[in-house]
Amino acid sequence: MKLNAPCARWLVLIVCALTASDATVAADESVYQIVYGATLDPVTHRAEVRIAVRQPRALLRHVRFEAPRDRYLNAHGQGDVVIAADHIDWSPPADGGVLHFDFAIDHARDNGGQDAQITEKWALLKLDRLFPPGKVRVLKGARSAATLRLAAPAGWSIETPYGPAEGHMRAVDDPHTNFDRPKGWLLAGQLAIRRDIIADRRVAVGSPEGSGFRSNDVLAFVRWTLPSLVQVFPAFPQRLLVVSGPDNMWRGGLSGAGSIYLHADRPLISQNGTSTPLHEMVHVANGLHGIGGADWIVEGIAEYYSLDVLRRSNTISEQRYQASLGTLAKWSEGIKCIGTDRSEGTQTAYAVGVMRALDREIRAATHDGKSLDNLARTLSDAHAPVTNAGFRAAAAKLIGAAPKALAGCPQ
Repeated sequence: MKLNAPCARWLVLIVCALTASDATVAADESVYQIVYGATLDPVTHRAEVRIAVRQPRALLRHVRFEAPRDRYLNAHGQGDVVIAADHIDWSPPADGGVLHFDFAIDHARDNGGQDAQITEKWALLKLDRLFPPGKVRVLKGARSAATLRLAAPAGWSIETPYGPAEGHMRAVDDPHTNFDRPKGWLLAGQLAIRRDIIADRRVAVGSPEGSGFRSNDVLAFVRWTLPSLVQVFPAFPQRLLVVSGPDNMWRGGLSGAGSIYLHADRPLISQNGTSTPLHEMVHVANGLHGIGGADWIVEGIAEYYSLDVLRRSNTISEQRYQASLGTLAKWSEGIKCIGTDRSEGTQTAYAVGVMRALDREIRAATHDGKSLDNLARTLSDAHAPVTNAGFRAAAAKLIGAAPKALAGCPQ
């Protein structure tokens, strides 16, 4: 069979990457290698995706990828591949193999605006979608060693949370799972990029050329605020990528692993004193997500620190900080503390008041020895979903009694 040039090139890259890992495999028979590869194609508006596995024995037995058929197309590969309406099942051969599929890049959110798009000059999407999450069945004790390799049209640059990717093989390591997978925002094309080192982190801010995104302003804002945020969450990733796109993209902010998306029209500081980019940076910093109606906690923490870090970094004065708290309290008058899987608007504003009251309660109980910072770090360091009961228990442990600030909140 004669291979076309792109396929032949990718076959060489995959073979070289897996061969380079042979020493690791020989040294540790519990490690299986994964090379995540994709080629962005602006003509078809798709990405050609390859997930290659090499293993010394049948360590990785089965993967069920969350892959709705409307975006994940033409799946095939070595081993057993079964395609369903909302997932792809793959059982690779005992010594490994390659799974192929096409990914439809363009996507609009339910509330309007694109959150993924590719054009003849640029592409903006999340690696989390390009390489979908999966439930794996592995031999007990087995773990992955993963790398990422991306390709795009000639003249394009590629930015990821793992660093610039064009022409590079990037390591992908998630210490909290044994199945490593690329995550976070991907920006590719003819780009305008600004870089700096801030709080010992490598920061890149970028957008397609001519998009109108104020990269220098955003970079300056990160320089003012990131050091204070790192003091609250010392485990902040070693890299931060901030991306934006043209006007037709979703008009808000969205966080990803080690990265955030920000529409060019979003102000760095809103009229009520909070900050969309800082809110999303808090999500990057703590990695929290709620289940069972606990999203109000996750969003409340992010919004609270989006305001409090502005104060700590002297970006806003104490007077403006207090005025902003008052504005949020007035806006959320009459709101009750309820469980929700999607906290927005007044519900999140109310949650800020709960966090503020809880901070004061913790400080009073510990004679200023502890604060909400300690509670937020405890949740973040657990690397587990946030629940209403778990949040209440963690707060009670710091206070030494049932927290009064949470009296009217979900159990």
